[in-house]
Amino acid sequence: MNTSTLSASIENIDEEQFIQQFTPLVKRIAQHIMAKLPACVQMDDLIQAGIAGLMDAIKRYKGSYDHQFETFAAHCIRGSILNQIRVSN
Repeated sequence: MNTSTLSASIENIDEEQFIQQFTPLVKRIAQHIMAKLPACVQMDDLIQAGIAGLMDAIKRYKGSYDHQFETFAAHCIRGSILNQIRVSN
């Protein structure tokens, strides 16, 4: 997957394009977390929470950060999945 650094004009970004581009990242993070969870937790639920985290990252990202978008998004995705696990228990 290509890593992307966003310019300050994040408003011009097509959200669907970013979701498609970074869905493999969401799945990879969900699989990593799933390996440490009991079998009763469903992968689809983790991916859904991860996509919500990705959408939040797209909305919150500022081009002035010195980090690549992928790094920022990974943090948001992981946090969203972990929050979903906490809420469902």
